[in-house]
Amino acid sequence: MSLLPVMVIFGLSFPPVFFELLVSMALFFLLRLLLQPTGIYDFVWHPALFNTALYCCTYYLISCLFV
Repeated sequence: MSLLPVMVIFGLSFPPVFFELLVSMALFFLLRLLLQPTGIYDFVWHPALFNTALYCCTYYLISCLFV
């Protein structure tokens, strides 16, 4: 359970997990931009699965930081 309260912005209420998803998505795109020039995707069997696993790992790390 997150310690952050529900945020109300312009009358819309957002649960804390929404902000965790946004932060992890930004971190995922940054990591993807950093990894593409290194050529690591040449060694990856399935880039879409690798991206999914990378996003899941970033979301897990961010959610552990928010709790």
